[in-house]
Formats: sequence, C-alpha cells, structure tokens
Amino acid sequence: MSLLDRLSDAACWEQFYEYKTSLACPKAFCRRLRAFIDAEGYRPVCAAIAAGEPFPLPQKAVISKLSTQKKRTVYTYPEAENTVLKLLTHLLLRQYDGLFSAGLYSFRPGRTAKDAIRRLRRCGQKWAYKADISNYFNSVPVDRLLPMLESALADDPALFSFLRGLLSEPRVIDRGTTIAEEKGVMAGTPLSAFYANLYLAPLDAEFAAAGVPYARYSDDIIVFAETREALDGSAARIRADLAEAGLAVNPAKEQITAPGEGWTFLGFSVRGNTVDIAPATLKKLKGKMRRKARALRRWQRQNDLPREAAAKAFLRIFNRKLFETPADNELSWSRWFFPVINTAESLHAIDLYAQDCLRWLLADTRTKARYNVRYEALKALGYRSLVHEYYADAKQGQAEAQ
Repeated sequence: MSLLDRLSDAACWEQFYEYKTSLACPKAFCRRLRAFIDAEGYRPVCAAIAAGEPFPLPQKAVISKLSTQKKRTVYTYPEAENTVLKLLTHLLLRQYDGLFSAGLYSFRPGRTAKDAIRRLRRCGQKWAYKADISNYFNSVPVDRLLPMLESALADDPALFSFLRGLLSEPRVIDRGTTIAEEKGVMAGTPLSAFYANLYLAPLDAEFAAAGVPYARYSDDIIVFAETREALDGSAARIRADLAEAGLAVNPAKEQITAPGEGWTFLGFSVRGNTVDIAPATLKKLKGKMRRKARALRRWQRQNDLPREAAAKAFLRIFNRKLFETPADNELSWSRWFFPVINTAESLHAIDLYAQDCLRWLLADTRTKARYNVRYEALKALGYRSLVHEYYADAKQGQAEAQ
C-alpha cells in the first residue's frame, strides 16, 4: 500500500490528531484540524491526487526572520492541500526514519535539540567547527534530489511520482501573478522537512561511518576533533561535500573554537557544564526589542496615543514571540530554550533589556527618571519575566517527573 492511500484513512487522521494535540501546538490549529477531520476535508484532496489532477500552485511570500531584519522566502499551499501534506510528511518521517544517521536531529520522531546538546556535551573538551548552510531549503537542486528520492521511495513508486510532480513544477503564485522560478524544496511547505533531511543524508552517513563526533539539524552542522589539524580536515570535507551538492556555507556563521572555549549550536552556548543561550541569539533578540520599541514610540506619537498603548503593544508582541507556539510544527522561543539551558544568566539579561525598553516607552526618557516606573507597573501591564517562567517550568517538570 502506498502512503498516499493512507491519506484518506479516517483512523490515520485520528492518530495524527492525537499526535498533534499531544504536543505544544497552537490551540487555534488544533481546532482547525479537528474541524477539518470532522468535515472530512481531506477527501476531495485525496480524490484529486488519486485522479492525477494538477496540485494547486504554492503561494510565495517574503517574511521577516524572528529577531533579525533579514528576510526569507517561504511557500504555502491552500489550507486543505497543506493539511493533507502535513499528514503525508508525518507518515514519511516515520516510515523512512531508518534512512538517516544517528547524527541527524531535525524533524525526527523522538529526537529533540535537547538530545543533540546532551550527546554533544559528552564529546568533552575538543576543537569544534560549526557551519550554517546558506538558504538551504530554497537552494537544494531539485534535479539532484529526485534520484535520491526515487531510490529512497523505491517501495512506493506512486508516492515518488506524486512528489516528483510537486518538486518539478516551476510555477508559483507571487502576489497574485503566476511566475516560474528556482525554488528548491520550498521552505515553509510541510514536505521540505523530509527533503532537507534526505538531501544531505550522504554527508551525515560519511561522518557516522568515520566515527567522527558530528551533528546536523537541518542547515546547521557541527563537528568535533581532538586536534586543529583533524578539525580543519573535517571542515574542508564539509565545505567540499556541500559544494558538490550545489550548496554553500555561510561564511559569516562559520565558527571554530578551541578546547575549553566552548561552542555554540542551534542557538545554544555550551561551555563546560553550562548550557546557555548563545551570545549571537541574545544580541539578535535585543536588537529586535530595540527596533520594535522605537517603531512603537513613533506610532504612539504620530497617533497621539497614551504611552501605555505603546508599552502594551510591545508586551503583546514579545509575549507572543517568546511564549506562544508560532505554528503547529514549531516550538515557541521559550519551549525551544527552557528544556535545554541550565542557567538563567542570559534570560536575566533579556528580562532587564525588555524592562528598560518598557520603562523608556512609559517614561519617555533615557535618563534615570525612567526608573520611577516600578516593576509592579510593568507586571500590571502584562509583563512576563523569562527568569520566573523558566524556574516555574523547571518546577513543574520536576513535579511531573515525580
């Protein structure tokens, strides 16, 4: 039976719903998924796939990356088709998990960033090289991916035929206009997770076979070595393999650290027994807060609004970014970092910075007079301390473990 046949199975959808609701998914998504299943909204999509009808074209969008001024291109299918592809991706990642090496941690059942950091910490004090692939998802050459996909899905030719059709379609809808472009595996679409794992599986396997301490999470790679010479060899191998695959390392994000200096991976900083938020991640979040506070100050003045309006808007924005799950396949900022870090040092720095932004918005001054705005006033407006939330989360986890 093809995985495509399971897409019309009501029991399969119920299992998918149970899985999604067991995670930290947005409540709004869970409600939409429940309604979609109850209305059997998947059946027209499955019938169209079975009949070989053309799949709707994806919509292209350019969005801001969290905590930066950079933009990224993402693609989305219509909601019904996108939901069916979510189930298909769920099935794919479980059916074919055996294709991947132990060093791969992205989008795999039962594997988290916490598992990656825990395993890598056992490497001890070594040289480390970290690399980030430039625009990975949208840069994957489809003509090179397809033979790998065909081999991986040799037992399911119908599924391969369907996926080949999606990947080979050059057209997208950009602001209402149909255009043709190179779009790789289309970041933002559900299936891109499986493709991203599969395309660099040979690189993962190469380091696994060599017994080299190595990990990859989608487009982030880290490797360890006893000597600088051995590390340089591994780094050269990674760059060469990526170049052969039509990809490139982002030179601005390459990092080499010596034993004892610590290392960073997935936004975490590891030094000895301490796991904290990486300095670059901390800097980006502060920059986001600074820019948003300035924008809200302009908005408040231009519209002759009370200062509290700007402060409340700041809190709505960052409470949502830090504590709420942004999408059904993503963790919130706090749910990503809290289970892994073992110090509140960076959280304290973020708290102080957020409080300073709020005091500036409320007092309209950078002088010491802004400290006339008391902490209790910030809490009354809806301020949530990351440090407080972190320790409350840890306490709840301990209670659940008992």
